[in-house]
Amino acid sequence: MRVEELPVDERIKRIILERGIEELYPPQAEALRSGVLEGKNLVLAIPTASGKTLVSEIVMVNKLLREGGKAVYLVPLKALAEEKYREFKEWEVLGLRVAATTGDYDSTDEWLGRYDIIVATAEKFDSLLRHGSSWIKDVKLVVADEVHLIGSYDRGATLEMILSHMLGRAQILALSATVGNAEELAEWLNAELVVSNWRPVQLRKGVFAQGELFWEDGKIDRYPANWDSLAIDAVKRGKQALVFVNTRRSAEKEAVSLAPKIARLLTKPEQRGLKELADSLESNPTNEKLKKALRGGVAFHHAGLSRTERTMIEDAFREGLIKVITATPTLSAGINLPAFRVIIRDTKRYSNFGWIDIPVLEIQQMMGRAGRPKYDKVGEAIIVARTEDPKKLMGRYVFGKPEKLFSMLANESAFRGQILALITNFGVENFRELISFLEKTFYFYQRSDTSHLEWKAKEIVYFLIENEFIDMDIEDRFIALPFGRRTSQLYIDPLTAKKFKDAFPKLEKNPNPFGIFQLIASTPDMGTLNARRKEMEDYLDLAYEMEEKLYVNIPYWEDYRFQSFLNEVKTAKILLDWINEVPETRIYDTYNIDPGDLYRILELADWLMYSLIELYKLFEPKKDVLDYLRDLHLRLKHGVREELLELVRLPNIGRKRARALYNAGFRTTEDIMRAKVSELLAVEGIGLKVVEGLFMHFGVELPKASKKSTEENRKRRKGTLDDFLK
Repeated sequence: MRVEELPVDERIKRIILERGIEELYPPQAEALRSGVLEGKNLVLAIPTASGKTLVSEIVMVNKLLREGGKAVYLVPLKALAEEKYREFKEWEVLGLRVAATTGDYDSTDEWLGRYDIIVATAEKFDSLLRHGSSWIKDVKLVVADEVHLIGSYDRGATLEMILSHMLGRAQILALSATVGNAEELAEWLNAELVVSNWRPVQLRKGVFAQGELFWEDGKIDRYPANWDSLAIDAVKRGKQALVFVNTRRSAEKEAVSLAPKIARLLTKPEQRGLKELADSLESNPTNEKLKKALRGGVAFHHAGLSRTERTMIEDAFREGLIKVITATPTLSAGINLPAFRVIIRDTKRYSNFGWIDIPVLEIQQMMGRAGRPKYDKVGEAIIVARTEDPKKLMGRYVFGKPEKLFSMLANESAFRGQILALITNFGVENFRELISFLEKTFYFYQRSDTSHLEWKAKEIVYFLIENEFIDMDIEDRFIALPFGRRTSQLYIDPLTAKKFKDAFPKLEKNPNPFGIFQLIASTPDMGTLNARRKEMEDYLDLAYEMEEKLYVNIPYWEDYRFQSFLNEVKTAKILLDWINEVPETRIYDTYNIDPGDLYRILELADWLMYSLIELYKLFEPKKDVLDYLRDLHLRLKHGVREELLELVRLPNIGRKRARALYNAGFRTTEDIMRAKVSELLAVEGIGLKVVEGLFMHFGVELPKASKKSTEENRKRRKGTLDDFLK
């Protein structure tokens, strides 16, 4: 289909043509002929880089221009939300407004009502549904990107419940790489189905074993025996490679090992650019390894890196400066980062059950990254047979079909939270209504077993009644209690809320950071860090040392909870170090964690600390305890000792600036107000913008420096804030 033939608004065609697109790919054309432009639901299951996003843009913008209302675009990752937001901003020339929202699960975000296209993570949109944001009634279209994640243990239930809520209320467009049971998904959504294996760049797939590369068509190429020869060969051809491995440490080790071999193939300008990139990184143990790799044109990519580092690596790879990335499979989940050659070093990963095969769907997601549209005619995806039989790998991953998707509402934690939300936030009045809604889910569609659903739902309803989240009246109607309603709005597991509530009496008697942090770490919403075998004795000693500060009993070593408890103690100790201003690099070294791990723990702890305070407010809180919790929350947010609390309440004053001000003698607001501006500017990390922010905070505009106002300029440098206030 040529773009001019599209049955859409002329302005849409003009923008697509301006991108240099004159003709649509076959699966795009098939999708747009399916009835989706007339309002039908659609499941579009086609390979990576086959143009799913463009289809969604055409459908969204066409619907908004014709009907008004709003379109919501759901993504699994914050980074993907940012990427899509930047892409969709282009449509603002037509008068549409684009917004992205990913954080803060305790808000209606009514400001989003001013926008037409809203990009959101599934968790964020689920929380907005629970808060009853007024603009949601205007949503005419929901696009579910990466809909195969409905089968993800952690996130699948959230996406499934959103689609269950929106079925019949809005048009649904579900996008995915090919999945094993796309027909079943389409039937559940009452949707048209477009499935295709067509790709704009041909994909060659093969298995590499001991120097021989066996292609799916039977051809054989030969290389030096080590798999890294495949990455080196790609760079020699002027191309780039992605290497997928199963652990973070492997990603780091292989990147550092590859770097000197790739470095020989770099031009002088590339070497200079890479050195600048490496030199720009903050110093910490993980970044020291990354610097070594970067100077050789290689980078590693995993969840242990901070968002800043990951974005920098992705951008430099897109620009062609970084030649090879070694990554864990997280990179294959959605971020648009294709390469000529994809090398999959590992097809097994370690789990609680030992070594297991990585699912076919995941491997095929990785393979789908091979081949860059507009740059490559062919992309190559190569699986490395290290100890495995090459023929078996070929049969399973190259010729095999991806697994079927199964509903993850079977995940008890997710089911518990969703049932509470249906009763407290969505007005489900009785058990029959509850079952009636649950029968709309993919979970019920796959099982079609009402008795099982009723049994499972009854168990959770009993738990919710017993723990005073909800009640029932004499006519068996549900009553949403404040504790239940607030728990659901805070977007935490009811089991987390129960743990908090049970701990309140002990917490009131002995509020202390370690006890509170261990409580937070013990909840199902907090991902703890594993205490390694050699650390266990140390953490057990620490637990006994802090026993009086804990709100739980220390389990016996035979207890099944023993390992989990030590993990909680380790996580609590990290948080304790953080608020005692232990330098980040020392935290990484001491606990053998990466920056990304620390940021993830701090983000979760911040949210759970906020939730703890919000729930405590429901139970006749003692003012001194509430004040203590709020101060501890602020310390956790900034990572500071108690003495810096007054300073971090000021704008743009965080952990490092507050400590620098304090050490320079500016310990209170009054000290800062009496200080000369030149004295403040002499403090490390305090620039003119920070000082201007302080002046504005106190309601004073800092005079601008200019040749004409030498008197004002002199005052700005020599006067005190107090002078200006007077």
